[in-house]
Amino acid sequence: MTSQTGETTLTLADAKEGTRLVVTATVGDDVTIQALRFGISEGAIITIAKNISGGPVIIMRSQMELAVGRQLARFIQVRVA
Repeated sequence: MTSQTGETTLTLADAKEGTRLVVTATVGDDVTIQALRFGISEGAIITIAKNISGGPVIIMRSQMELAVGRQLARFIQVRVA
């Protein structure tokens, strides 16, 4: 997917392990609220620690590991930092 600025964006669920990313959007109010509870908002810089096929996406943010469920991860848009 390409954004209006020409940058390639993807969802958190599609990101590869070891990739450093910037959150560009959360799709839907429920997703935004859940992401905010994890400290994930637009502009947050995260790193993919582990992307478990069919399972959660483990992210690193400020030296904290968080497991984001695959359903939620599909609605968090990111781009490579």
